[in-house]
Amino acid sequence: MTNLSPIEAGGVGRIRPSDPTPTRGETPAQATTRRGDDRVEVSDAARFLAKMNAMPEIRTELVNRVRSEIADGTYDTQEKFDLALDTMIDELL
Repeated sequence: MTNLSPIEAGGVGRIRPSDPTPTRGETPAQATTRRGDDRVEVSDAARFLAKMNAMPEIRTELVNRVRSEIADGTYDTQEKFDLALDTMIDELL
């Protein structure tokens, strides 16, 4: 999986210059008062990728154990069914 940095932007924001060094033809006073007009737009795909990157790694041992229990027919128990039913009823009410 690709390592991505989390995206904290709410979509569109202003980028502030980190170094107020004057550009060609500017005095230092002009450089410090200048405001940038740059904007950043973060796509839905970028937000999705950031969330995917923040997810924990797959717990292979747990996945293999559950697969084995399902194959053996021991995963579904009456207790799990009752808990799922109670949870569903609580969510509906």
